[in-house]
Formats: sequence, C-alpha cells, structure tokens
Amino acid sequence: MSARDRMAGALVLLALLAGGPLRAAEAGPPAGWRLAFSEAFDSLDTSVMAPGRFAFAYPDGWRTNRGNRELEYYVDPRPDREMAPLSDANPFSVGDGVLAIRAWPLSVPERRAAQGLPYASGMLTTHGSFAFRYGYAEIRARMPRGKGLWPAFWLLARAGGWPPEIDVLEVYGDRTTTLDVTLHTNEGGRHRQEQRKVPVPDLSEAFHTYAVTWTAESIVWSFDGAPVFAAATPADLHRPMFLLLNLAVGGTWTGSPDATTPFPARFEIDRIRVFVPPDQAEEARR
Repeated sequence: MSARDRMAGALVLLALLAGGPLRAAEAGPPAGWRLAFSEAFDSLDTSVMAPGRFAFAYPDGWRTNRGNRELEYYVDPRPDREMAPLSDANPFSVGDGVLAIRAWPLSVPERRAAQGLPYASGMLTTHGSFAFRYGYAEIRARMPRGKGLWPAFWLLARAGGWPPEIDVLEVYGDRTTTLDVTLHTNEGGRHRQEQRKVPVPDLSEAFHTYAVTWTAESIVWSFDGAPVFAAATPADLHRPMFLLLNLAVGGTWTGSPDATTPFPARFEIDRIRVFVPPDQAEEARR
C-alpha cells in the first residue's frame, strides 16, 4: 500500500471516530488495487465446487449455527449430498444475473433429514478456494423482509478459530431500516465487539451496495459509497480471511419467524467483488 493510501485510510478512520462528515468519494477500492474475485451470478455451479467459487456449509461441515440457536438447515444442492426427502431441494436460484438464496419451512419428514431443524436455507463460502489479507470486499444485494430472517455477508479467518470476524452487513428482517456492521476480535485475549447500527432506507425495497475496506491500519465500512463506520485493525486481523454469504432463520439475535413472515423468503445478490493491494494479489489467488 502506498503512503498516500495509508494516509487516506488514517484520515477516514479519524473522521469517522470523531463523528465528522465524509464524502462518498472516499469510499470504494483505492486506486491501483486489483480485482482478485468477481462473481456476477450469471450461473451457480452446483455440480462441483469450482476453483475460486463456493462451498455450501461451514468449513467444519456444520449446517447451522447452534451457538446462536438458529433454526435453519443449510442445504447442499449438489448431487447425493442430502438424504430424501431433501435430495432434490435447492435454496439457490439464478435469473437475470441475480442470485436468490431462499428459505422456507420444512415438513416433519423433511426435518428428519435436516437434523431436526424447522427451516431450509442456503449458505455460500469461499473457504478452500479464495481468501485474502487486506482488501476491499463489496456486495450489491437486496434484503428479505420478515421477522426471524437474518441475511449476512461476512469474513472469517482461513486458519480457523473465532474471533476474528468482520461483518460487512447484517440485517434483521423486521428491522430493514437498520444496517448492522460489526467487528469481532480477540485482541488482548478476550472477545471484544465493535458495532454501528446505521439508519438506512428500507433495504428490502431496492438493491444497495455494502462494502468494507480492510488495511493493516484500519477497517472502514461503507453503504452505497459513503463510509459509515471505522475501527483500527486489531492484532488478530492480519491474516487471510474468506467470504461467507447466508440467510439465517431465527436464533438468539433475531428471534423466530411468526405468522407474518413471508415464505419462501429471498435474499437477492447481484454481485460480489474483492479488490486487493498490488502486493497481496498473488496471496489472494491461492
């Protein structure tokens, strides 16, 4: 990273922490950073995990997050990955360059094939195929509306363990005018969370762009090109991270769906891109 980029990142961090105004032009990939990952969702290969693309569960094979008491089972749509009656289930659909991750209630027989969980949904991760250390990660997406729905785009450490975690976006389906951006760190040997709840237009009504710029000095979140929060980069966030994209249902933080929740729910994604500094590009491809 150039001295100019480091200075720009420091100024953004200081202005945000001080509550000062920022110009939209200050967000976006820094000049000279290279495009290392791009997915426009013209298709989604569910026959094999193509290099540079997606897996369909947590790296350890988990199909839900029981630590959060979530209610979804992440379906793997590839052949012979699920037992009947879920063997033909697919939470993903692609049309007009948009990926939809769908969630829906399961029947009692289907729950038996879904570890007893009452909802099906989908997750995509790049664990094992793409990770990067420092970069600009961006998603353009539209959120689902409904109590108990919890879409997210986030980063976890390739080496495993938790924290750290960078949440580029989290939205609760019954609070779609609030964007949660969060940093989890274990700096100093104990879990620490930094978060900003950002007032936004109703995120279920249109596509918006969500991004994070992560450098050795700072982490800056932006919404539709405008920086909204920043934090100094903690000591445990100097290692490669991979991408996760999911639609959770229920759990400790968002509560359970109710009679007003529309199903099937749809989390729609137009694109994902990651830009990296020139000296990090080769690492990003491994």
